[in-house]
Amino acid sequence: MIDHTDQLVIATTALGEHAEAGALLLEALLQRDAHSARLAREAVVIVSQSERTGPASEVGRVAKGFEPLARRAVTIPFDPEMHGGRLSFESLAPRTRRAWLHAAAAVAEGL
Repeated sequence: MIDHTDQLVIATTALGEHAEAGALLLEALLQRDAHSARLAREAVVIVSQSERTGPASEVGRVAKGFEPLARRAVTIPFDPEMHGGRLSFESLAPRTRRAWLHAAAAVAEGL
């Protein structure tokens, strides 16, 4: 599918093993071929704070770690509405909605 992709979005959480998997994918793409390397360099990484008790600073630290690998890394704050069940944009907290709009704009910049 990478060969048919125009824009790569890596969704991850601030949990170490999840973020590491995203970073390893980008590093592998950088080595694969010219198209894959371009996708990696132009990728948008979305880092979500998946745990209520996790510090927001950790989400920022993880996002910053993606800066050398991707075009943009954006953060999404914890929102209980994103856990379990059906997701409705209107049910998200205003700051979460703004964060997702920011993420969508980052993706759109690459199209």
